[in-house]
Amino acid sequence: MAPLLQHAAACRRFAGGLCLALALGYAAPLAAQQADLEKLERDLATDRARAADLKASAATLATQVEDLRAKSIAAAKRTQDLEGEMTAVEQTLKALNTEEQAKTADLARRRDQLGRTLGALQRLALQPPEAALARSEQPIDSARAALLLRVAIPALESKAKSLRDELGDLAVLRTRISLERDDFAAAAASLSIERDRLAALLARKALLQESTDAEHKAADARIAKLAGEARDLRELTERLETERREAERREAERLVAELEAAEAARQEAARRPAERGQSEAEAAAASRQVEQAARQVARLTPPASLRPFPEAPSSLTMPVRGRVVRLYDQESETAGAATKGISIQARSGAQVVAPFDGKVAYAGPFRGYGLILIIDHGERYHTILAGFDRIDAVVGQWVLAGEPVARMGDPTGDNPELYFELRRTGQAINPLPWLATTDDKVRG
Repeated sequence: MAPLLQHAAACRRFAGGLCLALALGYAAPLAAQQADLEKLERDLATDRARAADLKASAATLATQVEDLRAKSIAAAKRTQDLEGEMTAVEQTLKALNTEEQAKTADLARRRDQLGRTLGALQRLALQPPEAALARSEQPIDSARAALLLRVAIPALESKAKSLRDELGDLAVLRTRISLERDDFAAAAASLSIERDRLAALLARKALLQESTDAEHKAADARIAKLAGEARDLRELTERLETERREAERREAERLVAELEAAEAARQEAARRPAERGQSEAEAAAASRQVEQAARQVARLTPPASLRPFPEAPSSLTMPVRGRVVRLYDQESETAGAATKGISIQARSGAQVVAPFDGKVAYAGPFRGYGLILIIDHGERYHTILAGFDRIDAVVGQWVLAGEPVARMGDPTGDNPELYFELRRTGQAINPLPWLATTDDKVRG
């Protein structure tokens, strides 16, 4: 009986050990799966946090761009106001200098004429009229001399007084010229400060808006190819309009595909957490894809204050301060044909701004126009600007009315001229009725 009991106890111990071994054998895979699940949950939480950070960063970036855009518009407005002020001061100085030269020449001539007469008058004034009776002259001659002196003295004194008044006016005029020159120097110093401030704002905005992705470079290459193939500005604007619609379609399809792929990846990860086993490299690649998509969305988003093209006249901002020297449909002196836009004579280095809200469709050289800028305002309206020395905008950039986009060059002779066209469905129309005009902006 005892051996039998001992055998039973041994069997129980063996069975217990076997169960323990089996339990331990099953527990190890379950613990590994639990650890994988926890790691996946941490990774998903990290991805969600990163997506939230990217969304916040995109919103912050958009806010910074809008802030810089508003500051650059205000700085460009101050710059153009100072340019207008300097032009007015220069015109005043020119008129004052001309008046000064005329007065100086007139005074010199009158001084020569009156010099001898005044000398004779001074000598006669020192001799009493009664002394003339003692001279051996005929009485009639003395009487005539006395009568002449009585008539001449008041006239000469009047001329002398007028001469003194003219000299006083000339002194006042020269004081005004000195003050105007001081005002001009102050305006020039302020203009230099505003241009430096504006240059800094443009540099910061360009840094925020910088995009070097392959799609953007490909778009630039396509637009450059279109410019090379276009025969004139009408054909160029029509091709740019077609390219814009095609680019928007391609961009929308690509963006939808990227978002669908990202969503599918998230759903797959959530459905098979234990089998996912995503590597760190794959996670980093997914994060880069999400970040790239966020940049694309930010780049495609127009400003919140973007307006549709107006139908009312006098709604466009003058692109540069100056004087209209060539009207729409006026025959060009150089080309011999009627112009399709207007020419505005501006200051050297004058600031050029966007005439209305829109998107830069082309920025670069084009045939005989030099550097040109084409802004797509929607509703099939485009504006074309040409004649400047530097462009401060890039293709694809959204701009608002008054936002700085270019600078005029330094002329070798006369002031530079900005060429400005307005096109509707590819056809040039007279831009003057659309421009907001003031006395210091448009003078035809």
